[in-house]
Amino acid sequence: MNYFGATFFDRYTPLTDEQIQLKLTPTPAAKSSAPASGALAGKTIKIILDGGPVLEYVFAQDKLTLRENGGAAVSAPYSVKELEEILLLTHMIPDTARGYSVVLDRKTDLVTVFEVWFGGYERDKREVWRSVSFGYIDCGMPAPEKRHTLTNRIEGTGTYWKNDDGTEQLYFFPSVIWSSFVELSDPRGGITKTAPSDYIKINDRFYIYSRVEQEFSGGFTLEVIDFFTVRHIGVRLGFDLYDALDYRVYSGTGEVTGRSANLEPLNDYGTELPDDERLRMQILPSVKGSRPSYRPKLAHHDYTKAQVDEIIRNNCKVYEGQSIMSSFNAMERSDYMAGKRFTLNYDDGPVWEYDIIDAYRLKWRAAGEKSWHEEIYQGFEPAKDILLFCHICTGSDPFRCLIHTIDFSNALVTCVDAQIGNGRKAWEVGQKAAFGVLEIEGGPTPPAVKRHGFTTELLGKAFSWAYSDTMQSIHVYSSPESYSWTIMHPNNAGGWMWSSPCFYVKLRDDAYLMSWTEDACNGNLGTFIVNPRIMHDSGFFFGIGGTEEEPDVHLTAMGAFARPLGGFDLMRYYGKKRQ
Repeated sequence: MNYFGATFFDRYTPLTDEQIQLKLTPTPAAKSSAPASGALAGKTIKIILDGGPVLEYVFAQDKLTLRENGGAAVSAPYSVKELEEILLLTHMIPDTARGYSVVLDRKTDLVTVFEVWFGGYERDKREVWRSVSFGYIDCGMPAPEKRHTLTNRIEGTGTYWKNDDGTEQLYFFPSVIWSSFVELSDPRGGITKTAPSDYIKINDRFYIYSRVEQEFSGGFTLEVIDFFTVRHIGVRLGFDLYDALDYRVYSGTGEVTGRSANLEPLNDYGTELPDDERLRMQILPSVKGSRPSYRPKLAHHDYTKAQVDEIIRNNCKVYEGQSIMSSFNAMERSDYMAGKRFTLNYDDGPVWEYDIIDAYRLKWRAAGEKSWHEEIYQGFEPAKDILLFCHICTGSDPFRCLIHTIDFSNALVTCVDAQIGNGRKAWEVGQKAAFGVLEIEGGPTPPAVKRHGFTTELLGKAFSWAYSDTMQSIHVYSSPESYSWTIMHPNNAGGWMWSSPCFYVKLRDDAYLMSWTEDACNGNLGTFIVNPRIMHDSGFFFGIGGTEEEPDVHLTAMGAFARPLGGFDLMRYYGKKRQ
């Protein structure tokens, strides 16, 4: 069976310190598709940073000399990009795995310095770490009082970029400490990725944005964005999918695609977190470069098929308790189907017959089977005469979960057919969609051609979802086949982000189905129907969970109340790619 999500994420090679150093020898200069700026050639600059270090630069045409804190001078190639009065300088330091990217404001002589290095994270040395410092250029005058500052002023903004190196991307900023992006220029099709990020205000026009792609390539991106003209300059440092050094500077032009509302107090910049949040997000103030981190690939055990089978045999929880989607706002269980018998006839198969005993139990069988299978189930009526119900298939291998949507008003049906195992990992859930018709005595005549179908009508929308009084998240539907979610802090500030492959199905104007798999994360499947008239959804969460000591396979109900947060005009960018 061709289940969705089998190849959502690329696999990046772990690199050793020795391999990284070899790729950084001789000391590389950042590549550029356009001539770099010569604005610093012939200049001498002394940068004073709050808390140190002191950086003393002497610039020739293509090389610089640097002294750190009065130490021995080193020489290295450098590159500069220019955006009005802002300069972005980047260079590596010889015989090391570190370097500097420096943002200089020539009007105010204020600077922000990113020290960057490989190897800061022991388990993935290709990941770039950064340490941010604020300061000024020493001009022989008293030190200025002002500095560049952390900010939430551009939170919620969405942008499109086309760069002079040929890349096209969409950016989304629904969090004060994270961002998501879609690589439109990837010929394989754009998917949504997320990364911990920095947002720094230079002034009301210029902002600094950076990200490190933890769990992906580990690459570092730093940009200065001019929101007056929607232009940016940037630097990229990391290793690509084929382990080649990717060190380049670029410039680009863009458009603002829209905004999602930010819900926290205006003076919350993501710097102060409750103690439990600081622990969960792995912020270690004593470790240089430490930042909020979310490493789900390392947080979940990589089970074999034999181990998965044992979990299913020993600890299968169907509608018992809550999963990580703590859904205390699910819709009421529906008895709409109690006593009904019907057939769900999906195009090109399969065909299933159902005998609904009551609001808790059903019987089902594949067409042609003589024996019935009895399961417990749960159903919701998210819109008038639309029923969403779900059950496992006891004894199936791979372990199967069927999520059906029936529109009893027009005899159309959709199935999310899910199983443990997606072709990439034995414990991650794979899913596919099937469309068909309802056959029921006394019901409407099934249409010959009309079906539910995939939709892009949700593309670009942003919602906050309240699953309980303590669990909220923001969804941004950022591509036709993927989306991101943001876990909100107790004060409604956007925090952690992650993304998943997904698909969207239009059932009616008052009902949309969404189904996603949390690949390279917890491996679970979520499926819900949202009714935009009442801003409420309900659905199901299925997969491997529990603890390492007591793992389980679970099927639980979920649901949330929604608030519209605005959104983004995106289809025109995907439309170009699909022509």
